[in-house]
Amino acid sequence: MAERGGAPVSTQHALRGAGSTALPAAISPLRIAAAPMIAVSVALLLVAGRYGPHWDELYFRMLPLRWWYVDQPPLTVWLTWLAAHVSDAVWVQRLPAVAAAAAGALVASLFPRALGTGPWTQRLAAWAHAFTVYPLLMGHIFTTGALDLLAWELVILFVLRAAQGRPRFLVWAGAVAGVACWNKLLVVALLGALFVSLCLTCRWLLRTRETVLGAGLFLVLAAPQLWAQLSHGLPMSQVSAGLVAQQGDVVRLALLPALALFVGPPLTLVALHGLLDPWRGAEPAARFLLPTVLLVVAFTLVSPSQPHYPMGAVLPALSLGWAGPRLRRRWSRGRRGAVVLANAAVACLICLPLLPAAQPWVGVQSAVNPTVRDQLGWPELAAEVTGAREPGEDVVVDGYALAGAVHRYGSPADRAALHSGHNGLWDLGPPRSQRVLLVGEHATALRGSFASCAPGPSPRTGPVVHPELVDMPVLHCEGPTADWGTLWPRFRRISG
Repeated sequence: MAERGGAPVSTQHALRGAGSTALPAAISPLRIAAAPMIAVSVALLLVAGRYGPHWDELYFRMLPLRWWYVDQPPLTVWLTWLAAHVSDAVWVQRLPAVAAAAAGALVASLFPRALGTGPWTQRLAAWAHAFTVYPLLMGHIFTTGALDLLAWELVILFVLRAAQGRPRFLVWAGAVAGVACWNKLLVVALLGALFVSLCLTCRWLLRTRETVLGAGLFLVLAAPQLWAQLSHGLPMSQVSAGLVAQQGDVVRLALLPALALFVGPPLTLVALHGLLDPWRGAEPAARFLLPTVLLVVAFTLVSPSQPHYPMGAVLPALSLGWAGPRLRRRWSRGRRGAVVLANAAVACLICLPLLPAAQPWVGVQSAVNPTVRDQLGWPELAAEVTGAREPGEDVVVDGYALAGAVHRYGSPADRAALHSGHNGLWDLGPPRSQRVLLVGEHATALRGSFASCAPGPSPRTGPVVHPELVDMPVLHCEGPTADWGTLWPRFRRISG
């Protein structure tokens, strides 16, 4: 069969018949998505300083600049470091997450645009993406998930454009995926799912030179981070294994309901249209998305570290769903707009710190959105730890979050005395003093490494905190039984 531009001629005819090549170019994508981009940015910035930093944000802020960390690639840490050197305000640290959320709304509008829809549908897709649950969660706190979500959506968009007969977009997909590996290696799972899906639905694309160029570019950009993990024995697999041990059964049971919540229950039907309509003839080039989502869901069930892993593939389905002819026949414009508005109102209440940080409001919100509880009480907890430290003592804190809180809210002397064996903080080195304050179960379990230990007061916690922070044991210990160079490896802990 003759080919033109990399795609079989018959496939190109089918794509043209589906309307995928007739892109509306009269209005620029940025102009179409400007309103939702501005709206979500303003909404996120207005509440960015409420409550307090998330416990991952505290950890990232404490890490020094390095090209590799044992538990993650460095990009989010680098941006956090840069923000902290501009201002210590929480809202400044969250600016990259806000920017990623705004960019995500723009990318969402490009999916229906690729299918040839008009500006109204493109703008609706941008509004729906900007104000649904998972993008709002990732836009409010700056963790690795904020940039990872944007990277997944860009990769899928570029693969869609390539499947529509423009294989040069695969080079861009490889570049984005390669850069994304400097933020989070989870994008490798997406690439594996996309490869299998294209083998099933669009094999001609894998035979193009652009596929080779894109794969080569990905390997060049991602190689340092992939090599670092492999050469150190894949320590990130220990982080994942720890999360699976803690919550694997819950994640498996709650995965599908959680995905529906992250998309927004009123919008789940739209996402299903985005997955199924290409198989009904609406847009053949997008058929790869359904097996991609199924494979990523299967990956999450096999390694149930976090329930949000498939969202970077599910949200493109939501954006494509607005372009489906069946949905547009069933739902009028008014109904589509009303569904997006209702979903946005509920999503804002779930995701953003709009309510007072007191019971019962914050307790109910934390039951649905645990990231809320992870933003509360850090100054008080840090004060409890620093208040328990006696003169001449160094402090060894179990968890990176509490260590980050002491580092952020403690005095210069408190920061100088602070140590932790958790993940990347272990590399900062051991205590120097012969007297230490041990905080947390893992640290206090090593009391046998000292000549004597006496109990200290457990830090008091607020009404809504992470279970790991409740009733933490505290010991005042002195007389290490060996030098700190020998003892410090015992304090190392790699976990989520």
